[in-house]
Amino acid sequence: MYRTKSNRRAFLPGAAIFVSITAFVLTAAGAAEETEVLQITVGEPTFLSPMRYQNSAGVAASRTGTVAVFYPTPSSGMQYRISHDSGRTWGEARDFTPGYVGPMTVGRRDGGVLVMLSTSPVEGGEPDQMEAKRIVFSDDFLTYEEGISAVSIPNVVMHTKWARFWPPFCVGKIVQLENGDLLGSMYGNLRGDENWYRTMVLRSTDEGLSWNYQGSVAFSKDDPDPELAGAYCGYCEPSLALLSNGQLLCIMRTQGAQFAGEYRPLYQCWSDDLGKTWTEPVVSKPYLMNIAPTLAVLDNGVVVCRHGRPGFHIAFSLDQGHTWQDRIRFSDLPEPVITGQFDLVKVGPNSLVAVGSDAAGTQAWPITVERKKVAQSHVALEGQVLDPNGEPIAGATVERSPSRYYLDAWLEHATKLDPWNATPMTVDSPVLSYRSIRTENGHSTVQTDAEGRFRFEQVKIGDYVLTVEADGYAPQSENTKARPDSEPQQFELKPGQTVRGRVVDDTGQPVPGACVVLNLWHVHTDGNGNFDWSLEGPPSGTVEVRAYKRYDGRYQEFKGTTTIAQLESQPITIPGQR
Repeated sequence: MYRTKSNRRAFLPGAAIFVSITAFVLTAAGAAEETEVLQITVGEPTFLSPMRYQNSAGVAASRTGTVAVFYPTPSSGMQYRISHDSGRTWGEARDFTPGYVGPMTVGRRDGGVLVMLSTSPVEGGEPDQMEAKRIVFSDDFLTYEEGISAVSIPNVVMHTKWARFWPPFCVGKIVQLENGDLLGSMYGNLRGDENWYRTMVLRSTDEGLSWNYQGSVAFSKDDPDPELAGAYCGYCEPSLALLSNGQLLCIMRTQGAQFAGEYRPLYQCWSDDLGKTWTEPVVSKPYLMNIAPTLAVLDNGVVVCRHGRPGFHIAFSLDQGHTWQDRIRFSDLPEPVITGQFDLVKVGPNSLVAVGSDAAGTQAWPITVERKKVAQSHVALEGQVLDPNGEPIAGATVERSPSRYYLDAWLEHATKLDPWNATPMTVDSPVLSYRSIRTENGHSTVQTDAEGRFRFEQVKIGDYVLTVEADGYAPQSENTKARPDSEPQQFELKPGQTVRGRVVDDTGQPVPGACVVLNLWHVHTDGNGNFDWSLEGPPSGTVEVRAYKRYDGRYQEFKGTTTIAQLESQPITIPGQR
């Protein structure tokens, strides 16, 4: 009854995978038809450990191009392996006695690989004085030294609502400036911040021996987008990158809980003065979900962002991070199967190594990214719509809409709860939610012909979502790419129907970002309070419905039983708090 099928491409262990992906950027007016494309090659992964549920794998690179990948094992503790060929092959496993490296690393131009770790108060020191653990590796990663760095942040608060070791050097990479100074990001609280996180930048002028507060990237006690699902926690888990135009980019988590269905997208800021002042935070476009991002900038100017939860993904940008495209999906598995807290590092002019978990365990992938120009900027996007017997479906409506990367629909387990005993476990992997075709959205649509075929002419090269609806069938939505070498898209619709509904409050106003659970199928409302359900098979007589917005104190949870007809004819009303 519930549609969970997806066209995900699995990255299988032990098999070489070469993925050529295109992206577009139009050139000057004199060459309006010339398009720049990315050719992204994902090489064969190296299997590191059978551990899937882990968040301590990291990867670092030295100035010489030597790469080290660190990872946990079930029985041998933390280990690492070394590569001299950009992650294509790796040496033997080595024990790492300190136990944890973390992603906050930099291969210093004057030698050595610096790793910054967690902070703690200086015993007997001033309130603003802290110290942080550090590790410095040799360029070949064969030796290392441990030490302590001084950290100074005026008005810092060490003990927060969530933990007693903030602010940490946590995710992302350390940035080295042209003069050799280092910039690192932290998050935590200053006095008066209460329970909302602040993202900060620190600067070191002595190769990481000491760090001083440079500026705040983002802070607000008010949720910038209250219509989104999930708990706003402020700005945390930041990652920094120095862009090819001289700006700094910072991308941050805003998610305050890890319960399924309550994820929020990453937010971004830019700085023109090396981190002293920043633009107002804006949401990533399309949404990148949802935690622990890692940025990298290649010599060809391409910006890369690794992110996770649900799943493990990498996206690319050709406009200094303002928009993202060409996402690679290594896994869509949810928390708590995999955490999504993984790592990535630049290992050559246009090369990367990513480390993380998929269904097989912990693995490392080499990736290369090349920019190429082609004389074609628009292509045809075409395909066919069939029924389960392979017969064409004529008169189906196909919509082409902007790309959506986030996975926000899934089947809830009937009885099993998550490890926090808070929400039902997710069955299988989350998928791209179906959104019904609405004329008010203004997206391009076409009808299938007698052979079930459809065709969009003159489509600009890029990423899109195709949505297919036909009377008597369960609709489908899929991510797709328009590019010169695109294969025709094929949809196989199963018998079923589209179900449309709406969630409002006591006054009849729409409730955006609400969770709606229909017979255990979990979806969300859009900005107008609308939700859609792709229902396979004949509908049952009644539907069990739950609707809630957990972290918005204005609403109670709605629970009830209704019919499909009632669901479509009258909105669900979430009662206000009494």
